[in-house]
Amino acid sequence: MRFAILLESQEGLSWADLLSVAGHAEALGYEGVYVSDHYGPVDMSQPRDVLPAWMEIAVLAARTANVRVGPLVSPVTFRHPVDLAHQAIALDVLTGGRVDLGMGAGWHEEEHVRFGRDFPGAGERVSMLEESLDLVTRLWQETDVTWSGSYFSVRNVTMLPRPVTARPPIILGGWGARMLRLAALYAKEWNCFYKTVDEVERIQAEMDDVCTSVGRRPSSLRRSLMTPLIVGRDEAEVGSRIDRHREIFSGLPEDAGAWRASGMLGGTVEEIREQLSRLESAGVGRVIFEFNDVTDLAALDLLASEFDLAQS
Repeated sequence: MRFAILLESQEGLSWADLLSVAGHAEALGYEGVYVSDHYGPVDMSQPRDVLPAWMEIAVLAARTANVRVGPLVSPVTFRHPVDLAHQAIALDVLTGGRVDLGMGAGWHEEEHVRFGRDFPGAGERVSMLEESLDLVTRLWQETDVTWSGSYFSVRNVTMLPRPVTARPPIILGGWGARMLRLAALYAKEWNCFYKTVDEVERIQAEMDDVCTSVGRRPSSLRRSLMTPLIVGRDEAEVGSRIDRHREIFSGLPEDAGAWRASGMLGGTVEEIREQLSRLESAGVGRVIFEFNDVTDLAALDLLASEFDLAQS
């Protein structure tokens, strides 16, 4: 099992914390450091600082040497596919191929309204995402691209410099029928998030069937899970970490018992070891831990010491 972390850019993250956490995670051997892409906090009533995702990614690209970096995820309602491809290819070149491109359909309606961005219905947003995936893939792999859809179009476009990675390193999430199909068609990695271990096992089997239906070998699509980093040596440490994560997202389970009942990944080291074993058996190769308490570097240390990241 491989491990990475996600930093929530919109929840008061500072530049100092971004660099501190990224540097610590890289030194410990975590595979990736990703950032969310928002204009405002999830709870729009909270007066929290917000770092711009693609500027963060550029800074991380320049200040790290080994970890993978990128957005989880950039919504199509914010990012035009030409702009997205332009930035991702430039950083792919800069990092020698360490960029991952998380793409999504967008979900936070209030954020869109407040910041003056259109927020079409769910079906239309997925249609926009499908066009964006197609166009980004063409711009990444082809030259002299002329392409036209219902939402985007280009004429005689070649992105220069050319990327060093052969195929766009796209990460997609979601689990509806259309999103599973898009992941099977376009993604390097498919990411479940905030799902129970039971749900992940079930959805993995569905994804295998979708891959087969579009002519893709299921094992060629990498699988991951994004979940809060809740780990402790004992119940008290687990409970303390849940409390600190709930200061950011109050909707998380309120204590260790509720967390266990929710079925989400998290708990004592022994519990996580058993959960990871089930996930691996289901085909999940990576866990991306949402690192909400950026002061808690000891949580990164504990996970690294118990699971030997060098052997991941």
